[in-house]
Amino acid sequence: MSSTLSATTAAPLRKRSLVAFALIAVLAISGCSLSTSDADSAPASQAESGAFPVTIKHALGETTIKQEPKRVLVMDSESADTTLALGIVPTSISKQTWGGDEQGYFPWTRQAMDKLVAETPQTKQFYSESGDLNFEVILGEAPDIILAPYSGFSQEDYQRLSEIAPTLPYDNKPWQPSSWQAMTTSIGQALGRPARAAGLVAGAEAAMDQAKTSHPEFQGVSFLYGTYLREGETEAAIYGPADPRVKFIEALGLTVAPDVIAGAGKAEADSFSFGVSLEKLDTVDADIFLGWASEQSEVDYSLKNPLFSRWPVITGGKDLWITDKALSSATQRVSVLGIPWGLDVLVPQLSAVIGQS
Repeated sequence: MSSTLSATTAAPLRKRSLVAFALIAVLAISGCSLSTSDADSAPASQAESGAFPVTIKHALGETTIKQEPKRVLVMDSESADTTLALGIVPTSISKQTWGGDEQGYFPWTRQAMDKLVAETPQTKQFYSESGDLNFEVILGEAPDIILAPYSGFSQEDYQRLSEIAPTLPYDNKPWQPSSWQAMTTSIGQALGRPARAAGLVAGAEAAMDQAKTSHPEFQGVSFLYGTYLREGETEAAIYGPADPRVKFIEALGLTVAPDVIAGAGKAEADSFSFGVSLEKLDTVDADIFLGWASEQSEVDYSLKNPLFSRWPVITGGKDLWITDKALSSATQRVSVLGIPWGLDVLVPQLSAVIGQS
């Protein structure tokens, strides 16, 4: 029997989530036991001594920040989460139209925001519906810095943004950051809080390690992560080992199925997924299948496909479908605030699917 994951499963584990979040906060405040007295004693809203000027290298060149930014514009949820975790409220925040609430906030982002300000700031649309940058909106915000490590704009757009304010774009490939740890580190450097950022990374990694340790049944379980079938499709899309969703599951102790590694090796270098013909799905083996979909109707459509439904991992009831948009975002747009929230919801459902006989 297929399992569908929703955020309603989080309530029984709220205490665990709060403990994980508290661990992240404690490590951030202490600078993860790093040296420099400023990192250990200064309040979270204060930059660390000697943090500026700083130059950060990235995929489009390098960015120099000469002094502490006061007006921080964040163009992605990862930047917003990290900025808030560092104790800074951005002056301009990108609206999350997919998975966010009516105001455009993810639940974990709003929780952090509510701890810092009495009234939640209005979010902004920095991208048009076609995906182009709204330069007029960005310029009107008069930022001192633009944080966009999860982005995909061109070199030309980067130059235009840099004329408005120092801009921190992606460090690897468009829409494919090297890791959430690297993003957190670079944002911490840009905002003058590198030691605190290191503490945030250590705290989030500790939360994931705790989840892994608490669930020894995850060890040795092979998995593949795919998506729902669209109408007329003749292939199933499978995410490769470099995809952040796959990395998130792997960090919990599960193992990427060998067939996934082999399939990804034959895909184009810049691709984060590859296709498998529905007629050959029975040649792809894994202990469990995680499927992404934006709503239950997409899951139902996929399971009605005669070839997909006969896939052994499906017939064996070892499939877990993630239809909650916020959870999908927490495990794809990974951040130090989203990790404990995502673990709270995902881990018990994952354990239940693995434990099915």
